[in-house]
Amino acid sequence: MTRDQNGTARRRFVQLLGGGTVLGIGGSTATATHGDRDNGAGTHSKTRDDDSGLVTLESGADFETTVARVEPALEERDLLLVTSVDHAANADTVGAELPPTTLFLFGNPAVGTPLMQASRSVAIDLPQKLLVWAADEDVYVTYNDPHYLARRHGLEGTDERIAGVAEALSDLAHAVANDG
Repeated sequence: MTRDQNGTARRRFVQLLGGGTVLGIGGSTATATHGDRDNGAGTHSKTRDDDSGLVTLESGADFETTVARVEPALEERDLLLVTSVDHAANADTVGAELPPTTLFLFGNPAVGTPLMQASRSVAIDLPQKLLVWAADEDVYVTYNDPHYLARRHGLEGTDERIAGVAEALSDLAHAVANDG
């Protein structure tokens, strides 16, 4: 297959299955939570089912403002933005609609490399990701729970590093959701 034919086939495959299905984001955004608690900064934190390993915060701002907070928050924390993916814009290219959904990939090789040395499979979940998404009038910030990732990849002897990553991700997500 030529490069052009391969790209056309891939787009057709995405169209047939639905972009969200291929990306693992299809279906309803409603999931069971382990509670909805006020985080003390005017937003609510929701931890989804343990099976998903996701932590979601409700943003106190609109989608555009929340997205605009991500890059400065990463820079303040010396985290490298690898790329961002505007899933709604990508859906539009195949004639599909998706509410505002932007994924940011970022990391710090000094932190991630030792985790990959401990278990190479963790590289599938690195660099870290932060998802900003809208549902109806609400905006959310979601990230992977590092403790879940440690269990998923059988990381041993990394408890202190994982705790540090968890604290850093929580701090980042709260800054993006609350501008602080």
